[in-house]
Amino acid sequence: MKKTLLFALALIAVGCAETAPINVDDPNIEQIKDVYMAYVQDFIDNDFKGIASHFQTPVMRRSNWRAPTRIALTPDELMESYRDDKANIQEGYKYSTIDRIDVHKLASTVYYADVDFTRYNHQDEVIFQGRSLYYFANESGSWKMFAMGPVERD
Repeated sequence: MKKTLLFALALIAVGCAETAPINVDDPNIEQIKDVYMAYVQDFIDNDFKGIASHFQTPVMRRSNWRAPTRIALTPDELMESYRDDKANIQEGYKYSTIDRIDVHKLASTVYYADVDFTRYNHQDEVIFQGRSLYYFANESGSWKMFAMGPVERD
């Protein structure tokens, strides 16, 4: 319940308020970027246990505009939902690149990463371009995602 409320408040904050300028002196921003890039590598490698290690549960996530919001209550449920996502990803998917990542502070222990990404096939051709928001909290002493979802790419 606490995380659901936190996610809803984060969405409202993102939609209704301007975020503070990125503070390059904030060490949390680099830590969050590092966690996110490790998540991307685990995604590319189909390392579902690794993917789950970057999240705290329960997790709220939506993989695309048509998909309903899914909640994974356990790491095993999260790994299974990623297995399903990867089984149904764009045909020929080989890897992703990160085109832009901006990290914004919402509260002392809540940040979000606004990410543009591109997916490629085995011929290094673009098969998808997207943008997602990833919400991070530091309840356990390390930055972990607790929610994510797509947004329109500029």
